[in-house]
Amino acid sequence: MELIGDDGASRNQTEVTNADAERKNESADHSGSEPQAIRIAVATRGGGKVNVHFGHASEFWVYDVSGRATTFLEVRQVQAYCTGRADNGEPVDKKKIFDDTAALFADCQAILCSGIGDSPRSKLLQRGIAAISGKGDIEELLPECAEFYAGLSLTK
Repeated sequence: MELIGDDGASRNQTEVTNADAERKNESADHSGSEPQAIRIAVATRGGGKVNVHFGHASEFWVYDVSGRATTFLEVRQVQAYCTGRADNGEPVDKKKIFDDTAALFADCQAILCSGIGDSPRSKLLQRGIAAISGKGDIEELLPECAEFYAGLSLTK
């Protein structure tokens, strides 16, 4: 798993975040309680696979993940904003489409997709949503994605 758009700024932010996480873990009470579920939206064209770029996705499957247990919640439809043109041929307002899409996933901690541009990745991260790249079986990648997200120690 990797945070998409891993440029120098992202690495520095991740290092700072990881250092903060270590400090929190050292002072946290480890009572052995169940891990908190992480809500993850998956960009998919179906077939149980993570197989579509964030900006090309027209639907996301939403899951709650706790440890290795996954619970499918629903399918959320979005307008793919990387197409450049609406169905009627008019140019699309990518900012509005992105804002609408991000708002639809405000309850999610992570988005799992096969790819995403640096700008949308950064904008999602500013909203507390980590964009995580991966390709393959959804059920196999979700627990890895949740573990990776937990290691980022983002609070939302």
